[in-house]
This record gives sequence, structure tokens and C-alpha cells, in this order.
Amino acid sequence: MMKNLAYFMKGCEILGKYNLLNESWIPVIENGSLKNKKVSLIEIFENAEKYKGLAGDTKTQDFAMTRLLLAVLQTVFSRFDYDGRPHPGIVLDEKFRQVEDVDEDYLDEEYKDSLEETWKKLWESKKFPKIISDYLRIWEDHFYFLDDKYPFYQVRKDEISDDKLKKGEATEVLGKTINRTISESNNKVALFSPKNDFILNKSILTEDQALRWIITYQNYSALTDKAVFDTEKYTGDVGWLFQLGGIYLKGGNLFETLILNVILPFIENEHIGFIEKPCWEYDSKKIIVERLLNKIPNNLAELYTNWARAIYIDLNTNFDEALNLKVVVLPKNKDSVPRIEPMTLWALNEKKSKKADFFPVKLKSNESLWRSFGLLTIPEEYAKNNEIKRKLPYIIKYIRDKQKFLGNYSINIEGISIEHTRDASSIIIDEIFDSLAIKEEVLTDIDKEGWVPLIDSEVNLAKKVVGGIYGYFISDLMTVRNDKSKDFKKQKVEELYYKLNEPFKDWLASINKEDEKNKKIREWRITLKSLAINDAREMVSQANTRDYRGIEKDGKIINIATIYNKFINILNKTIG
Repeated sequence: MMKNLAYFMKGCEILGKYNLLNESWIPVIENGSLKNKKVSLIEIFENAEKYKGLAGDTKTQDFAMTRLLLAVLQTVFSRFDYDGRPHPGIVLDEKFRQVEDVDEDYLDEEYKDSLEETWKKLWESKKFPKIISDYLRIWEDHFYFLDDKYPFYQVRKDEISDDKLKKGEATEVLGKTINRTISESNNKVALFSPKNDFILNKSILTEDQALRWIITYQNYSALTDKAVFDTEKYTGDVGWLFQLGGIYLKGGNLFETLILNVILPFIENEHIGFIEKPCWEYDSKKIIVERLLNKIPNNLAELYTNWARAIYIDLNTNFDEALNLKVVVLPKNKDSVPRIEPMTLWALNEKKSKKADFFPVKLKSNESLWRSFGLLTIPEEYAKNNEIKRKLPYIIKYIRDKQKFLGNYSINIEGISIEHTRDASSIIIDEIFDSLAIKEEVLTDIDKEGWVPLIDSEVNLAKKVVGGIYGYFISDLMTVRNDKSKDFKKQKVEELYYKLNEPFKDWLASINKEDEKNKKIREWRITLKSLAINDAREMVSQANTRDYRGIEKDGKIINIATIYNKFINILNKTIG
């Protein structure tokens, strides 16, 4: 017998099973008690202010789920104001769907002003209005996990039939492959798994688990499955979030987190007034066709609910048994990360042969987020030819515009990325997560003598001290020891960076806009200098007779004492 499945009938016709609006499938943490519970899609919007945040199986899953929730909000509030009235210039059909792009006569003033006022009212109210539930109920028939017509984040069986594919049938993918707490295929076995494989135990997922992992899989797919559609040759999509150095803003509760990341209005590259197109408002056949035609999203809801795979799950799947998916790879967009993507770090593309001016920068496992402070916060700069050479995450630019409503509100900038193998399969092997707390007034202080440039300067100083001055000290020590190893210097440098992580984050979080800048900078430099000297002294304390005897170089004796003194002198000149 299948468990926890709701069957909805119209005559003898089964309309769907496991409706997202009614079933409890989204894990959250309650405020106060900090207990975990599962809620429906309706409940999460009705009570978002009561939850501390999402509590999914992994950080990547929470990021994918956050984007799904944001797609709902971007769709609803691009059409309706806080009181549930359509914005000026918005024409809706009977399903609350926007009929056409907003006429330019309304864009600059009435429509834009209405969006800004809606965000303000949302923030001040501290609670989502009823219009969200009204919208979701209108589309309830498109929110069944399993369905013959509109399976959520999936396709119908006939859309991946053998005659539509290049070579045979769709790839069979088991539950243990999409479950990123296991991430195992039939060919690659997870060494340490939370489940054994007795009667395919690893592939058994409950309905709520399967749903969350499918949403995650659509965003983080890799290239382990090979079935493709019978069309011109194309490169398979690894997943929209797979390639990002993901960035989002976290507030004091789930409501605040969602509102901080709702972009009203979205004016990047003049992308305002376009119809928001979340995947549930469209037939899966249309989605497949548009992907095969390389259609690039021009709206956030479509971007946030983008698929990497055409997935089919049998309507009669028994969730007491191993989950089996039929999967076909969708093509990667030629513009693999659209310029409208607001939630990623960017770096300048120096290769002129490529079309994109910028590409997303992933977080590195050995590099804390604060070391990318400039990429996160420093406004665009221009080269001599008036070409932009720096691109901020749009979510950072946007939230600065809300400073008048936020004041000295403390924001957590959250970063999320994945690591993967460097072979053709690009198997995900780890996730990378980090955060920075910073007050909105500090984040907004971007004048030449403001906090943001000063903090960035201190980050660059820390890099000079650790990678340069301390790094040279380690290189000199290796010369004294005739140490030819490749990893020793890198190891010691990263160890010092690691020791700086928490002190820097604490210092950054402690800054208020009105603080005396020189005093706060001295405070950090004392910490930086102290930790660098302590590590160097530790190396001296571990020195042996050979280190003190040293070597002759250019007519001078170089030993642990001389290189330490050199290190201290340079450090004092640099920091003071």
C-alpha cells in the first residue's frame, strides 16, 4: 500500500497524487522552539514569519527550494500589489496569468512605483498577504507531484517515448542517484552511506523526500545520464545552479529571507514588465520545445524554475520500493548563465573570443567568502574603453536600494556552490557553504571614503600579509631546509587563512556605520598581525639545529632567525 497519497477523482478519472499545496513536504525550523517540522506550500507562505528558515537535507537543496519559493513570489507580486489588486498596466486572464508584457507607457512610473510600494508594504507588514494562496489555489491542478497531465517538475510519458530520442530509451535513474546524501550510481558506490543496499534500500525515498530531491536534481544534475532528444547534436545541461557561485540574503526568519531576495522591480538590462513564466504555468511539451530551440529566460520565475532534465515518474509508483525515474537530458543554453541571473558571483572574461563578458565564479572549498568581498560589494568599474570590468551580484545592488527601509538591519550574505569531478561526468562530490554578516548601512556605504572600499582594502591587505609576506617566510624556510615539496607552502598559507576566518567575520559583523573608521581598522590589523606572528613563531619554536645553522646564499648566512627577522620587519612596514 502506498502511504500519505491523496487521490483526487473526477468521475473515474484520477487527477493527481500528492498535492504540494496540501501535503506537508517542506522542512522548516520553528522560531523559539527550533523544532523541525514539515509544512505545505500554502502553509509556508501563510506562516513564513513563524519559521527560522528551511531545514532540508543539504544546503544545495535549501537553495533550490528557496528559488522555487521566490518564483512564486516573483510571479504573484509582478502582477498584484500587496492588497491583491493588479498593478497598473497588468492584464490578467481567468487563471491570474499575465496576458502580455507591460506596455512601456506604464513601465517607468506607474508600474515601477507600484512594485516598489508593494515591496515596502511587504517588508513593513512582516507577513505575506492572502493573494499568494489565492493564486496557488487557482493553479492547484498543476501542483500534483504525480499526475497524468501536469506532474510537477516532470513530463508526461509520451514526451520521452523512444521515437523522440536519439538512441533508444530514456535513462533509468534510481533514487540513490538523486539523493545527494548518497549520490551513488550503479557504477560508483558511496563508501560511507546513511543507508545499506539491502533490497535496494538506498533508492527508497518517501514522497516528500523524492519531491525535494527532484527539484534539487533539476538544478544540480551533472552529466551521468546520457539519453538525449532526437534533434541536432547538443551539449547536455548540468543544471542551472551547478555552475553558480550562488549568493542570497538571509534575514532573521524565513519571511525576511524571502522578502530580502524578492526583486521588485527587476530592472537589470531593462528586464522589467516581462511576463513571469514559472514552469507550472506551462505545458511540459512547450518547455521541452523551447529548450530545444535554445530559448533563454528573460524573467526570474522562469530562470528559478528552469529544468536540466525531462523526468518521468510513473503515476502508480510505490514509494515503499526503490524509486525509478526515466530521464532525458535537456540542452545547455548557449548563454549558459543568462545575464539576468541575480544570485551569483561574477568575474570578467578576459578571453575575447568568447561571447559572454562575464562568467559565474564558484566558491572554493579552501577559500572563505570574505576573501571575495570585492566581488560581492564593490560597484562596477570601467576600463579606459568604457567597458564594464566588474559585475556585482544583482541581489546586492538591489538590496542597497532598499536601505531607506532597512536602516541598520543586519544581513547575512550566504554563499553556496558545489565541487565536482573534472571528468566528462562532472559528478558532484561536495557542497561549499559560507556566510558573512554585515549591517545594511555598512553594505550601502560605497563612497570613496565609505566602509565598503575600506573593508575591501583590509581584505586585500590580509591577502598581501598571508599569501605574500607570510608566504615568502615559508618559501625562505623551505630554501633553508632544501625542501622541494609542492604542498607545504600552500598548506601553511591556507592554515593561516583559516585562522583568520572567524575573527574577520566577527569584526565585519561588529561594524556600525557611525564607528570611527581608523579605530575599527586598527582593531582588525592588530588581530591580523598577531595571528600571522603567532604562526611564524610556531615555526621558529619547531626549528631544529639545521634550521639555525642555515645555508650560505649570496655571501650571507640565511637561517630561521634571519628569515624570521626579515618577516617581522616587512610585516611592521606593511601593517604598522
